[in-house]
Amino acid sequence: MSLVREIGGRGSKSGQFKYPRQLTTDPIGHVFIADSDNNRISVHDTELNHLRNITHQSITRPYDVKVSRDRMYVLCPNNNPCIHVLTLEGDKLHSLITCGQGMDMLRARFFCLDPLNNFIISDEGSHTIRVFSPEGNLLHTIGTEGHQQGMLYYPRGIAITSNRRLVSVSDNKNYSLQIYY
Repeated sequence: MSLVREIGGRGSKSGQFKYPRQLTTDPIGHVFIADSDNNRISVHDTELNHLRNITHQSITRPYDVKVSRDRMYVLCPNNNPCIHVLTLEGDKLHSLITCGQGMDMLRARFFCLDPLNNFIISDEGSHTIRVFSPEGNLLHTIGTEGHQQGMLYYPRGIAITSNRRLVSVSDNKNYSLQIYY
């Protein structure tokens, strides 16, 4: 493969970034980028032309972003970790999974949505993977801290495969991919 196009550069103008984190696409191919130090989500078309920036007073240092058919989910892990639920236009609907909901030690860095729109979050604080309902209720916890097979240590990336298996990257000692049913 060869490079087709590069966009951006350091800055705060439209199309520039300051510590971009995770990105995702919507069903029609728009690219949503969590532009952490600019406190925004940068939206681009399929050719990576800048379309708009989504800002909201509750979006502070976004780390990850996911998009469903009609919603955007923005993970802001610093200070009071939570996931903000917005429309695709950027209007805030509500927030989920905040410290006030018993998640005082939650150190969420990565998350994905399963086919039922449950949130699956890698929690570096407890070295586990936590599954929450779309309403933000904890459904169950996967894994325990450790360095042996089946244990997690600072779980990082996380995804759901097409056959509904959960894949997680365990970092900083295990150096492995782990697959759960």
